[in-house]
Amino acid sequence: MKIITVLMRYDYGVRERGHSFEYTNIHLPLCGVFGESSVLNFDFMEEKKSGGKEALNRKLVDYIKSEKPDVTLFCLFEDEISEDTVKAISNDTRTVVYFFDDPWRQDYVNKWRKIFRFFTTSDHYMYKAYNAKGIKNAILSPFGFNSGVYIKKDLPAKHDVSFVGGYNSYRGWVVDLLKKSGIDVAVFGRGWNGNNNWISTEEMVDVFNSSKINLNLSNSISYDAAYLLHSSYRPRAVKDILMNKKTKEQVKGRHYEINACGGFQLSYFIPGLNFVYEIDKEIAVYEDVRHLPGLIKFFLENEDLRNEIALNGYKRSVSEHSAQRYLKNTINEIISK
Repeated sequence: MKIITVLMRYDYGVRERGHSFEYTNIHLPLCGVFGESSVLNFDFMEEKKSGGKEALNRKLVDYIKSEKPDVTLFCLFEDEISEDTVKAISNDTRTVVYFFDDPWRQDYVNKWRKIFRFFTTSDHYMYKAYNAKGIKNAILSPFGFNSGVYIKKDLPAKHDVSFVGGYNSYRGWVVDLLKKSGIDVAVFGRGWNGNNNWISTEEMVDVFNSSKINLNLSNSISYDAAYLLHSSYRPRAVKDILMNKKTKEQVKGRHYEINACGGFQLSYFIPGLNFVYEIDKEIAVYEDVRHLPGLIKFFLENEDLRNEIALNGYKRSVSEHSAQRYLKNTINEIISK
């Protein structure tokens, strides 16, 4: 078995920001399953920086034709990879594009799914929708977590409530709302309090392990009336609302990562989350942000229940939701067709 991943090794192509999500949660887990010598990486962003777009596409075609991998898995970014490149290698390998946001990027998906032999979706409902439309090359491949990175450390509690993720106006509004209710939230990520530093993956794992409550806040923009009223006086918030392209939420990697670290997770609810974790038994959720302060106070006061839910979520993660398991199933399905 030989697999080539065509993806950025570093986050947004910037080495100082560490490994990208796709390298950490797709390439490395594939190496863990099939062996490092069988899984090769073509970092298209590094190739573009060194020689430009046309050169990287020529080099990729030559590379695939030389190596003739069983599967070539793409994680696209912008327009670095051309359609002609994918078509040129289609007789030398099974091509698959790994989508991260297909529920709300359907125009993008409909273009590329016709170019690749296979495409993935992490969303259970989208997978059913593709099948209902007679689209036969869709593969359900939930994100999961890299079991070699996201681990349970049993660290002492350092934070009552924490949130890891980049700042946007909606998330800032939620954190301010909690502070007004007497709840202090330790926030980590780019943009908070003028901080432009990124938290490393190792630091993030420690936060998950040392927080009594790990918040998972939406990275979309809410149309809650109170938030809109609040935003109308703030240029940054108005800009966020107008520029937001995301129309639908989905289960993300963070849902798996927090639970895999044994952390207690209090998340926004989205359809499909109930397919991967049992609500109120393996993960806690809120549907209205107005209920969030009360839920946080409730779980801070009920340590035994909090620990029980965290342990159940951890056990479910380890047994069913590793990226290694999901990606092995994905590759096996591709090979069998």
